[in-house]
Amino acid sequence: MLEIAVALLYPKGMHRCLVTTLLMVTFAALVSGARAPSQRRVLERAVQEAERQGARTGVAVCDDAGAILYRHRVTEAFAPASNMKLVTAAAVLSGLGAEHRFVTEFAVEDGVLVVRASGDPNWIAGTEHDPAQIAAALAGALRARGVDAIRDVRLDAGAFTGPGRPETWPRDQLYAYYCAPTSAFPLQQGTFVVSVQRSGGRDARSALVAPASGYAVRGAIREVSTRKGASYGAIDEGGAVRVRGKFYRKSPRVEIKTSMEHPDRWFRDTLVRQLARSGVRVDPRAPAASPGLVHRHSSSLDPALRRMLEDSSNFDAEQCLRVLAAKSSGDGSLAGSRAALRRALGELVGRVPGGVVIEDGSGLSKGNRVTPGLLVVAMYELEQRGLGAQLRAHLPVAGESGTLRKRFVGSDLVGRVHAKTGWIRGASSLSGCVESADGSRRWFSILMNYDRSKGGFNKTCKRIQEDIVAAVAGMSKPQ
Repeated sequence: MLEIAVALLYPKGMHRCLVTTLLMVTFAALVSGARAPSQRRVLERAVQEAERQGARTGVAVCDDAGAILYRHRVTEAFAPASNMKLVTAAAVLSGLGAEHRFVTEFAVEDGVLVVRASGDPNWIAGTEHDPAQIAAALAGALRARGVDAIRDVRLDAGAFTGPGRPETWPRDQLYAYYCAPTSAFPLQQGTFVVSVQRSGGRDARSALVAPASGYAVRGAIREVSTRKGASYGAIDEGGAVRVRGKFYRKSPRVEIKTSMEHPDRWFRDTLVRQLARSGVRVDPRAPAASPGLVHRHSSSLDPALRRMLEDSSNFDAEQCLRVLAAKSSGDGSLAGSRAALRRALGELVGRVPGGVVIEDGSGLSKGNRVTPGLLVVAMYELEQRGLGAQLRAHLPVAGESGTLRKRFVGSDLVGRVHAKTGWIRGASSLSGCVESADGSRRWFSILMNYDRSKGGFNKTCKRIQEDIVAAVAGMSKPQ
């Protein structure tokens, strides 16, 4: 990894012998460009167009042998938007390992059910890790030990301490599903889901869909006869959900997905309700039995990585990072997760370059800063460690899945680009890998930052990004 790290991460202030290495690598890249001048010119013109329109643009490209095919502003720091999730995924994969499993333990001590947290992000209704199914399996394990009543439920958070959201997240959007809090005991990716449908009467019919906590739905959503002004929402009141707003009576059934305010409370109350439905009740007069560990539930890292990368889930990025921190340092707080991300990156690429700022693991914070070189070296090094396939398997695919489903459509790159998109106001990004015409793989990172007041400019950025990727795919393989 030495040559690529030197050339893409730390081109200044390096040891004399590394300068020689860099010159050799750069010469090879220029020779490669000479063999495919048309594609290199296309790429350069695309970068020039982006910068002419006001987008400072960084581009780094290497092939699967580590040869650098193109670089522009590779050591400059950019706001990465959701490309930060690629950094997080690389750290989580290298730090936890592709075979990592989240294991939640249930024990009974003095008649109390103790739940020991693993930070498992996969407890989601309608999946194989549906909380109702987990509770039913737990109830069966309890009854097999002769326990059909428990005195209480105690949640043991272990290393998961502190608040659930970074302080740098937009304070006026914390209700939104993409600002869902992390926790020791997450359900439904830190959100709750309420359905709304017309009733034909004064108020629309509202119901809590998930998690199945049994919480009452309070308030009302008025049915109205026009679309104009029809808006509605729901909030977590702690033990209940309140809805409000207006619903167009000709609309089909919809579901509202909203951030929880009290995720641990949702977890405990949902577990208690589902245990009761499976024949195990909470009763302070229950016997003070202590059979110890009675059940374990485990799930794999794969679903969380897929949601993190393909669905661009902020929650899964932050939650997995907290799990990495809890395992690597015993500090599963948000501060611990940022420190764990920096440590894991250092172990992966050799040294985190100057200018890199880590405020969260998802890219929602505006203050994050990474370099195109860091992204490419991290992806390349994952490949060298045998983890590249796991990363690619969970990235969106051009014209087929996730946030790339509608991109590259109509081109010959459909199915050949596996990449992470990213956008927040003032930042647009695309990083991943593309299969070239000769079947070889190229790793690339395109980071663009521009004036936040330029509304709608992301459409231009996306078009230029696709031009750059097409040029990268068409470049000849270095000899």
